[in-house]
Amino acid sequence: MNHSTATTKRTRDRQPHREKPPSVEGPAITLTQREKEVLGWTARGKSSWEIGVIVNCTESGVNYHLDNIRRKFDVKSRWIAVFKALEQGLIQLN
Repeated sequence: MNHSTATTKRTRDRQPHREKPPSVEGPAITLTQREKEVLGWTARGKSSWEIGVIVNCTESGVNYHLDNIRRKFDVKSRWIAVFKALEQGLIQLN
């Protein structure tokens, strides 16, 4: 083994092993048509109250759907749910 190969091997052995990033794939998430509609308006920056007016639903009804969406994605934020739904092709921004 020459000097540069030995140095490379020692350096490589000292570097921490990085875990692979979590896969986007997993159990398929299914959203109801209403959940997709609510999440689509959320992605466009609408508040729960505004979404309620648009889809003819109460603000608490919109929040109910958002709670279900967050539960399905196992996230705490509506914005992370939006990101995951976009990433998985469940909603689209047109």
